[in-house]
Amino acid sequence: MNLNAVAKASYETAKKRQENGAHLSVKTRDMLKHCATEVIEATEAYTVMDCYPQLNKPEQEIFKDRFASELADIICCAAIIAHAEEIDLDKAVADCLEKNRKRAEGTGDKL
Repeated sequence: MNLNAVAKASYETAKKRQENGAHLSVKTRDMLKHCATEVIEATEAYTVMDCYPQLNKPEQEIFKDRFASELADIICCAAIIAHAEEIDLDKAVADCLEKNRKRAEGTGDKL
């Protein structure tokens, strides 16, 4: 998957939603706040999924799908921000993976 393509598509979609009257802004500070809300929603979805193991399989799947959707919202918020700030998201994620690999091997700047 090309993260820069995801970032561009996410940004363009959000911009179009904004133009169509959605209460949504692609400005970085606003999108960071929106992303924080998505993190809270993901936490709530996970909490329901995790705290109610007695739910039947179809109910569990509904909450798992909701959790997955909220995680995707977080990713798309970050992608919108990256596009707005002209950040090469493919490179940034690759750098992050390498940084964390080194940390896991004990050769990075911290554990």
